Amino acid sequence: MRPLLALLAFALINACAERPDDAAASAQNTAQSDEAMAEDAAAGDIVDVTGGAGKTIEEMRAQSLEAIDTQDCEARGGEVRPEGMLGMYRCVTPYADAGSPCRSGGDCEGKCLADDDTPVGGETVGVCQADDSPFGCYAEIEDGKVTTALCVD
Repeated sequence: MRPLLALLAFALINACAERPDDAAASAQNTAQSDEAMAEDAAAGDIVDVTGGAGKTIEEMRAQSLEAIDTQDCEARGGEVRPEGMLGMYRCVTPYADAGSPCRSGGDCEGKCLADDDTPVGGETVGVCQADDSPFGCYAEIEDGKVTTALCVD
């Protein structure tokens, strides 16, 4: 499954990379969207790690690392680490109630996750998510019942 996801991600990144024959159209589109993106970024809504140009994965990873305030992350008990299939850096912060028993997401700072093999729809008690990383494969517990598993990468 991971090789297929990696191939799809590579194809998407390659398709989005700027090509020389698209430069004029891209310049016009970039100029129109730069102002809107600047407003969004100033509001804290997005962080554009690509700078609007085709970049390598390594360049994007380096930019994602530069965009993180490491001291602030560590002060909050977090850890800067590469996450997801593309390995972009994030500040991953642990939850205070990590590992606590739960029956729904409202019982936790994060999600209430299944920690056994109870089938979908089965009654069980889960555990609170360890940290704020959205990545991995897991089944949530809602109202004491296991939901369909999901993989985020």
